[in-house]
Amino acid sequence: MFWNLRNSIDFFFRRKINFSRINYTEKNENKADLGFSDFEVKQENYLLNKYNFEDYKNNSTLANYCQNLHILNLLDKYLLVNPKERISVLDIGSKNWYYVQSEYSYFSKYCNDIQLDGVEIDAYRLYANFYNRLEVAKYYMKGLSGVNYIPADVMSINKQYDYIIWILPFVLIEPHRYWGLPDKYFKPQNLFEHAYSLLNKGGKMFIINQGDQEFEAQKFIMKDKKYLSYKIEALFYEYKYDRYLSILEKE
Repeated sequence: MFWNLRNSIDFFFRRKINFSRINYTEKNENKADLGFSDFEVKQENYLLNKYNFEDYKNNSTLANYCQNLHILNLLDKYLLVNPKERISVLDIGSKNWYYVQSEYSYFSKYCNDIQLDGVEIDAYRLYANFYNRLEVAKYYMKGLSGVNYIPADVMSINKQYDYIIWILPFVLIEPHRYWGLPDKYFKPQNLFEHAYSLLNKGGKMFIINQGDQEFEAQKFIMKDKKYLSYKIEALFYEYKYDRYLSILEKE
């Protein structure tokens, strides 16, 4: 009861006030010694060349570069994309969308026109430096055409997409509360079914969970759908808990 009351009040005022400093920025950091293994160096070079990611390497922080490289590697390894003129992608729960560069570089490889939407219900959550998630996301999205950050509940999204990316959905109530969301928004089954309905026929959903308990909860939510799952190898970026990937294709 206490968690829900506090979260409901905080969440209401975050959305009402929309406070943030503006013009968030980061400085490039030297990447001469990333501490990668020989295999990671080889894979990094492969990704840099295939997805023209060298420019981002030279214009990012160490942490953010490694995070994006990790996501780019997962997309390259596990998500098969059918090339076509236009591809539409939805990222659910984008937070500050620190990994948008990896998604954009990956999908842009397979089309001439990309629509990449990120939706985040708690876009006005404030960091200790007094920037909110939306303002930070604007920095990471800078220079990317066809990219749109939507501060809203995914249940309000009604467009159709070819691909959906969903990193660390809230499938257990404890993390949902810990990150400050009111209980009324905890409806993992409904959220999943709605997200699935947004996929075009033949479209794919790419879901990442952390920890065995969350992965088991995710599998229960997907029990009526066909999917493939994998335990993720943590290249370029270390995890505190094991992570799992599930891929669904809409028939």
